[in-house]
Amino acid sequence: MSSNLSVKKSTLPDTSFMQQTGTNNFNVMNQEYGTVNFNITYQQGVPANSAEMMMAIQSFSTEYYQLIITCEEDVFANSMVAVLTSQALTKYNVPAEIFERCSTLSDAGIEELKRIPAIICLENTELNGVTDSNQRAMYGLHKKVRVAGKNIQIVFNPIAPIQQQKLCDKRNAVFFDLNMDCAITNLNHSAWSVHKTNLFEAFDESGM
Repeated sequence: MSSNLSVKKSTLPDTSFMQQTGTNNFNVMNQEYGTVNFNITYQQGVPANSAEMMMAIQSFSTEYYQLIITCEEDVFANSMVAVLTSQALTKYNVPAEIFERCSTLSDAGIEELKRIPAIICLENTELNGVTDSNQRAMYGLHKKVRVAGKNIQIVFNPIAPIQQQKLCDKRNAVFFDLNMDCAITNLNHSAWSVHKTNLFEAFDESGM
């Protein structure tokens, strides 16, 4: 299993398009944001990218990303994560403008969230920014959001696995707007938050 995501800023013609250069290689090009190159080899259970998925990635926000933390062990097998409504998009863990537009999960709010890339993680196995070396997070996109009693269920499409230890590394954490300087870090408690960070640049700057 391996993943390599890189971002190159460039001046491009007035077009946006996707080019497949190999079985697992894609270039998504956009006039405003430059070129995003994907070279991804998947483990069993992680679907290969489709043209539809790459077009969704092409339209992703470069201003925000979503961080969804859960304690559900089967989250990646089911491609669905449940978050308590009391821990979802609260006033204190999303930018004010996202709270205003998206926290009520109106139709317009859900559509905006679908355009924001997501990282889905299991809670860290230890405190102080430490987790098991085998633990994987997932870079993904939202497909559906629904309220079910006290829970909000988020159905997602996985794009690429991430070694969670790399997110915990203090040198990388700053690029993802994560606090690793305390016992209970951003990755230690279940929540659905939004960070005002360009996820593509964070991947690039961290070498992930």
